[in-house]
Amino acid sequence: MKRLILIVLLTAVSMQGELLAQGEYQSERVKQMNKSKTEQTFNAYLGMINIRDFVVLKEGSLILDLSDMSDYKNFRNLDSLLTIFRNDIAFYKDSLSGNPTGSVRIDYVFNELYSFRKIRFKKYPSDGSIFLNKDGDISRLKFEQDTVRIIIQKSRLGIGHNNRPGLCTVPYSIQATFVLGNYYDIDKILADKVLGNIVDTLENFSGKKNSKKNRFPYPLTVIYNPYYSGEGSLVSFPVLMDNEYGVNGIKPKGKFFSVNASFGAGLVGNQISPMMDAGIQYNRYWRPGNFSDHNVYRLSASPYFFFNRDEKGDLVVQDNWFINIDVGEVDERNQYGWYGKAATFGVGYLALQKGDYFKGTTMKIFTDIIFIKGLTVVPELIFTNNFRQVFPGITVKVL
Repeated sequence: MKRLILIVLLTAVSMQGELLAQGEYQSERVKQMNKSKTEQTFNAYLGMINIRDFVVLKEGSLILDLSDMSDYKNFRNLDSLLTIFRNDIAFYKDSLSGNPTGSVRIDYVFNELYSFRKIRFKKYPSDGSIFLNKDGDISRLKFEQDTVRIIIQKSRLGIGHNNRPGLCTVPYSIQATFVLGNYYDIDKILADKVLGNIVDTLENFSGKKNSKKNRFPYPLTVIYNPYYSGEGSLVSFPVLMDNEYGVNGIKPKGKFFSVNASFGAGLVGNQISPMMDAGIQYNRYWRPGNFSDHNVYRLSASPYFFFNRDEKGDLVVQDNWFINIDVGEVDERNQYGWYGKAATFGVGYLALQKGDYFKGTTMKIFTDIIFIKGLTVVPELIFTNNFRQVFPGITVKVL
C-alpha cells in the first residue's frame, strides 16, 4: 500500500457557512493569499476555477470545480478515487461516528507528483439538540449534512507573450465536493454506478459551450439532474455561480442591453456648458465569473446647453445635440487603488445645431475614462466648420 499521510484536524466550531464552504467562494487573489497553508491545501484556488457543475444525486449532491475542459479527464475515474478514499478512511470510522447528531467534513487530496495522500477531518456539533418524536418513541435526529471533498493538485504552464504558454509552472487544484446526509452514503453512490456517465455527460455538454483549446475559458456553470429526462435536466449559465439556487438571482445571459444616463458640464473650446447624456448599451460579459468585467457597445445622445441673449436682451438657451457611438471595456474590480475603471473610445455627430457656436458639419472623437465609480472624465477633440476648425474639449459626468 502506498504511503499515506494523515492530517487529522478535529475541530469543534459552529456550522455558520463552513459545512459546504460555498460561503467561502471568493475569487480575489489577496483573499487566497491570506489563507493559511492548510486552507490553501484543502481548497482549490478559486481564481483558477472557470467551470462549476452542480449535480443532483440520489444521495445528496455533487459539485465539480474545474479550471478548463482538460480537467474532466481527472474525474472520469471518480468512482475509483472514491473507492481509494473509502478504504483509507475505514480505519477512522469509529472516531467519525462519535458525532451522531453533528456533521463532518472530510478533505482528501491527491497530488499528481506524489504517491501519498493528505486527509483532513473537521467535526462540527449540531445546532442544539434535535429530536424526533414518532408515536412516543423519541430519538436523536441528525439535521446537518456531511461534506466529502476530493481535491486533485495539478500544475500547468503559465501565460506568456500573446497568451501563449509561458516558461513558469503554475500550481492549481480542482475538486469534487459531495454533500451528503451522512459521509458513508459514499457507499450508496458507488453502488449506483452513475459517476462515470455523469462526468462524460458534463464533459460533452460543457465542450459545446467552451472550446477545448481555450486554456482559460469563459466562466460556465452547469446544473444537471441525471434522474430526470425532461426539459431543463441539463442547463448552463455563462457565469460562475456560488450555488445551484442562484439561478433567479443572476442575469441568465452574458449578453444583454441596458439603459443609462448621466449629467455634468463640458469645457468646449473656451466656454463651459452644462450637458446631459442618455443612451442604450449592449453589454458582453467575459470574466471573472460575475457581472464585472465586460465589453460595452453604446449608442447615446448628449445635448450641450449654451446660453446667449437675443436682441431684446432675454436669455436664450441653445441646445446642440450630439449622437454618439462608443465601444470599449469595463473592469469594475477593485485593483491598484481604483474603485472601478473603464475606457471607451467613440465618435459623435452634431445632429441638431442651434446658435453659431458650431458651424457646418461638426463631429468629435472622445474617450470615456472612469477614475472612481460614478465619475467619468471625457477628453474630446471637436471638428467643426466642415472640418476646417479643430478645438479640444473636456467633459465631466456623474452617475
